[in-house]
Amino acid sequence: MARGAKRKGAGAGKPGGQGGGPGARRQQFLTRAARVFDVPEGVAEALMSQGRRQSLRFNPLSGASRSDFAAQLAPWGDALIPLDWCEDAWHLDLEAGKALPDKLFSSGQAFIQNASSFVPVLALDPQPGERILDLCAAPGGKTSHIAALTGNQAEIWANDALPARLPKLVEVLNLLHVRTASVSAHPGQFIDRFLEGPFDRILIDAQCTGEGMIDLRRAATLRYWSMERVVEYSRLQRKMLMAASKLLKPGGVLVYSTCTLAPEENEGSVNHLLTHAPDMSLEPIEIAAPGLIPARTRWEGESFDPSLTMACRVSPSRFLEAFFVARLRKDV
Repeated sequence: MARGAKRKGAGAGKPGGQGGGPGARRQQFLTRAARVFDVPEGVAEALMSQGRRQSLRFNPLSGASRSDFAAQLAPWGDALIPLDWCEDAWHLDLEAGKALPDKLFSSGQAFIQNASSFVPVLALDPQPGERILDLCAAPGGKTSHIAALTGNQAEIWANDALPARLPKLVEVLNLLHVRTASVSAHPGQFIDRFLEGPFDRILIDAQCTGEGMIDLRRAATLRYWSMERVVEYSRLQRKMLMAASKLLKPGGVLVYSTCTLAPEENEGSVNHLLTHAPDMSLEPIEIAAPGLIPARTRWEGESFDPSLTMACRVSPSRFLEAFFVARLRKDV
């Protein structure tokens, strides 16, 4: 069993045709990244040229006690950095060639994710007894985190639009002892046609261009990147947000996240929802994770709703991929 799983977005599809050859695509991406973070291109290049380490999350649904789990980790204590902003999670700083015991993963006690992916679930703040939809659930890391935070006492609906991803999703959920009400493969942009609401909370960790996983040290890292794909995904994401908002109950919470940089896919998509669904409004994200910065309110001449400063971006670092997270609530 894999100790983590391939993230959605990056590496999918065909090489993009827009932007010329590899050198031109690299320069176009780098220029945009510098503008996104408001830094010189040299700084942006350094941010997007890091070998990022993964993080470990304890799974209380496995039946193992936290004390027993901690005891098993003790020999690797120097390589584990506790996260003070996410309970039962550690950054992994293992030496090359070193690994934690496989039994921690094969028993479902532990799961490896990039720490940025903890932020959307913490922002969702799921509660026991609630009806919760994870719209883009595969490979299952965030779904299992929702189940862990609710003690398997929430009614979780796990959906992913790509049927080929369901076997991995089911495998991860079974391994991590997650109880779900449903596992489905409905198209997210039409989810309101397939599921009946209302849901108390909805997570959309959307399919995206996956720019947060780009490592400019690798020659082929931009093979699939193009502005055409950015625009295509932004259209899909806006439809998903509109469809999902229709399934949210009054007073309910929707969290939208991506692992990409593009404002077209991030602030632009949320701004589209705010414009066309006036009963939706942004709320602050009160998580003390390092590297969180306010989302943009302008991009290439376009102004967004001023409340987008309550959404956040995760600046890329040694342990964190670039991420975008927005928390919205439907008016009562």
